[in-house]
Amino acid sequence: MLCLLYLLGINCLVFVDTVRVSDFYPFGEDVGDTTMPENDDGSSPNISISAKFPFFNHQHDQLIVSTNGAISFLTPVSQYTPDPFPLDGDRRLITPFWGDVDTTKGGHVRYRETTDPNILDKASHEIKSYFPDFGRFHAAWVFIATWDNVAFYGCSSSGCLKQNTFQAVLITNGQHSFAIFNYANIEWTTGTGSGGDKDTGLGGKPAQAGFNAGDGKLFYAVNGSQTPDIITVNEKTNVNVPGKFVFRIDSSKVITGGCNTKGTMIISPRSGPMFGGQHLTLSGPCIDQYDVFKVRFNGIRKTLTCEKKNQYSFYCITPRFDTTGEITVHVSLHSKTKRMNDTYLKGHYTVLNPVFCKANVIRNDPDNWRNGSQSISWKNDIPELENSSTVDLEVHALKEKNGKLDFESLNTITNISNSIGTTNFNFNITQQVALLQIKSRVKRRGMPSPGIWSDVFLISQSGEEARQICKKWINSESSFPAVDPGEPCPCTIQQARVDNVKYQPDPDCNMFQKERNTKVNCRYRRDAQHCVRLPRPSKGGSDNVCCYNANGNLIDSRVEEGGTQQRYHYVEGVPYVSNFYYDVMPFMQCCRFSQTSANDTTDKEDTYSLCQNYLKLRNYSSCQNYEPPRLARTSGDPHMTTLDGLSYTFNGAGEFVYIYTEDDLFKSQVRFEQFKKYDGSFVPATVATAVVMEYGNSSGRVEVHLNSIRTVDVLHNSELLVFEESNWMDLNGVSILLLPAESNSSDASLMVMFKDIKISFNIQASKRIMNILPIVHGDEIKGKLKGLLGNYDENPSNDLFSSDDQLLSPNSSDVVIYNKFGMSWAINETESLFTYEPGKSFADYHQPSFRPVFESSVSVTEEVRAVCGEDKDCIFDFSVTGSREVAKQSRTFQKQFQESQQAAVIVITCDDLPTVAGGVWKSTNGNLENSSAVFICRDGYSLSGSSTNIICKNGYWEPYGDISCLRHDSVVKDQQTNASSTSSPITWIPNRTENTLLENVTEYTGDGGIISSTLGTKGTDTTPSTNVPVYIGVGGALLCIFIFCVVLFISMMKRRRFRELNIHSGIGTSKITQEAQEEGLSAELSQMNVDKSMSPAS
Repeated sequence: MLCLLYLLGINCLVFVDTVRVSDFYPFGEDVGDTTMPENDDGSSPNISISAKFPFFNHQHDQLIVSTNGAISFLTPVSQYTPDPFPLDGDRRLITPFWGDVDTTKGGHVRYRETTDPNILDKASHEIKSYFPDFGRFHAAWVFIATWDNVAFYGCSSSGCLKQNTFQAVLITNGQHSFAIFNYANIEWTTGTGSGGDKDTGLGGKPAQAGFNAGDGKLFYAVNGSQTPDIITVNEKTNVNVPGKFVFRIDSSKVITGGCNTKGTMIISPRSGPMFGGQHLTLSGPCIDQYDVFKVRFNGIRKTLTCEKKNQYSFYCITPRFDTTGEITVHVSLHSKTKRMNDTYLKGHYTVLNPVFCKANVIRNDPDNWRNGSQSISWKNDIPELENSSTVDLEVHALKEKNGKLDFESLNTITNISNSIGTTNFNFNITQQVALLQIKSRVKRRGMPSPGIWSDVFLISQSGEEARQICKKWINSESSFPAVDPGEPCPCTIQQARVDNVKYQPDPDCNMFQKERNTKVNCRYRRDAQHCVRLPRPSKGGSDNVCCYNANGNLIDSRVEEGGTQQRYHYVEGVPYVSNFYYDVMPFMQCCRFSQTSANDTTDKEDTYSLCQNYLKLRNYSSCQNYEPPRLARTSGDPHMTTLDGLSYTFNGAGEFVYIYTEDDLFKSQVRFEQFKKYDGSFVPATVATAVVMEYGNSSGRVEVHLNSIRTVDVLHNSELLVFEESNWMDLNGVSILLLPAESNSSDASLMVMFKDIKISFNIQASKRIMNILPIVHGDEIKGKLKGLLGNYDENPSNDLFSSDDQLLSPNSSDVVIYNKFGMSWAINETESLFTYEPGKSFADYHQPSFRPVFESSVSVTEEVRAVCGEDKDCIFDFSVTGSREVAKQSRTFQKQFQESQQAAVIVITCDDLPTVAGGVWKSTNGNLENSSAVFICRDGYSLSGSSTNIICKNGYWEPYGDISCLRHDSVVKDQQTNASSTSSPITWIPNRTENTLLENVTEYTGDGGIISSTLGTKGTDTTPSTNVPVYIGVGGALLCIFIFCVVLFISMMKRRRFRELNIHSGIGTSKITQEAQEEGLSAELSQMNVDKSMSPAS
């Protein structure tokens, strides 16, 4: 019986002595139930249900209600004497009380499906109470079957007065499913046909209660089933409510609700935001009314208080964290009523980098956030805001304090209605980076305030404000060593999508996360449709961002908003925040905001030069010397392509070595299972159904398994990963990105990317077949691999080495490859890395006697030819499996693989075109072969020379003549002084080995003036000299050497000083510029973003 407070919206649960009929879910014809005709051993017709119901890893869209106390999914249950579980023959059964019911002697059987909001709310509340780790569960569908005062078969006149009343409630959200058994009066156990007494209904073979998967292995039986004790089932429980049992039944293991006596700890959600405020439910051990809970998170010194939710769980609010990744949670439980030692438990929780976290506070019109009236919306039905009718809005601004970056609360708007989840307010701060929090007004002593967060965002600046901020940043940044350039970028978007070993998709800008608001994706690189960045910081802690435009070309950031080098990787310093503050914000100030409101020619020239000077300090992206990775393939009835390009078919059944390094430090295994048709019959063909991989001790073990309900399950160290808070898991040594499915598709795609070794896996899966695209790069492992995908030595002729080092010819038949190569790589039980679901073991997959159909014995029908054309793999798969679905998937994946192979080749490129003061080179296709480029001057400049198209041919740009851009105001001044020109022209003659460009590089001093010229080279940001002719001779060469030595000495001294300043992960530029000021360097940046007139709110 639910408490009255629940009806008022307060989360509580009152436990009663026993379940009464009034506690059942409403039933009867007045609420829409269907009442079955009076019968003995009968069943309902097949009932088509409006939602697919997951049960023992199978989805069902129909069910059958049996008079004899059971619900079945495939065939009716007319058997009146229950058999002991487990049962085979696909008898998938839910049996609240399987016995010999006869409604001709009394009682009724009723049922209905419902999506009534009140019923869904009640079901959701019960599941969240009895399964605390499903604290965010929302029921989408409920089915209620009630056996109301039913009699037993063969009862005498007195025996027919003995009646049973019980109910089964099925609940699902489409992905997870639960069953509730309610028992009121239970007065008999057995019909006379099963050996029971006609007067008492006892004896014989008593009733069975539980669940059966129908495979002869998996089942769950309620205690007392098929024993005389089943008569007291209404006095028993698994959730401390006599007469009530609650189970989770969607997976291969039936899980009971409530608490456990083992004291294992369950944390839900398992991941959350770095900024804290998350409502965290901890469950597992049984909880006494007066127990006291304390929790401590690794890395946080303070121990926090938690509060009891019910007798199954307690909740805590997460603090703000300084780091991201998996941490240990320590819990202490102290009992005030029991004389016992405190209980200490541990669990694990993943702190999410802000870039991976879904924003629950949404800024409307996010690109135009500046001081003034703004509006936001938020999710108002989540646990963080539970029971809070009003909320507070807190504005946080990013500041540097004591040399570190931190968000400080500036002001709070209180008592905002939470009913509709939206509000308008006056936004007014002087800092550049901000963060919003919606906080619950329900406070608890000793706990942080619960709340939800927006994204980290930048306040739009006026053109003049942005120019001043940019100039200060340039002055300060110029005193630091150059940013480590990192890896060259992939040259095309096709290469970037394939190469996730040297690069990974940029979480802030990528074409995979289609569910992201288009106004959010690529907000800070608005000309890009997709970007990639390094998976780990370079040795100096920096990053390189490569972006691609709508045409798929690598963006030159001198021309469009794209990628640049970054001083901070988004995992370095204060995760994401340091990169945002020191890299993203300066780019926006110098290259976007400063471009507005330039009123005259001087301003326009100044504005353009600001962005060019930013790009001197954060160089534009380049793909010079890029080397793509190597690809392999496993698809269909397994067709393999090795890393060196050898294709063959191996359709064994079992688990096999997939990719191992010679030192066994990296290991990957693959599982092939016999293909099963929809009618349950097997065919002599196999498909990939699971893959597992690990790299030493750095990554943990990652497994991907097919799942008939969720399509795939991803496990890390045998624990199921839940992608609720984020579709990106950034774990130690490995990143996992779950890509959104196409609309109306249940297929799944994901990337498993190892950070410490250049190996990754792109996986595409349906509920019946898995296709795998391994990707490898690196000289350190070249020629040092083994397994089904060869040795990666660029020689396909020696890829068929068996596990005992016997080399087969690449022209061997499928039969020989099967027997002597493929089966040699079968693993044994002790070698297996796989996690086995309940009821399964290594022996269930290891089938050395299995014999497949080989390609030579396949005949091609017209239907096969119509689907597959000339695709041999598709023809084979359709002919053997008889599945059009498998054939189409095989053909699609083969096409994608071929396209990826075509992308993963070295492309011919020309050198980067030079930077020219006042102008840009605009090319049609980047630096790729046959691309054309034209030179264009910016506003405020005029072209000197002829601007003709040049073409990249055979790795060289065509020569071009004297081209430069003249400032309008300089032209007037030079005319007055009879100067011939203000800018010496560029004459560039390409040379494959050494292209040296002598130009002036202009930089800003503190007052925005021009300082002296320096020597530039190809690939650097340079500007032409001003009235300084350049002559190259012996004297000139000596002068160049002298200047080079001076520059090198100054650079070394700067780097030494940079190290002495001890710039590390949390240090901002305040400390750096303070010490630089002592050496006479600019420290104006230390005054940025500090609003001395505003006192931070507590």
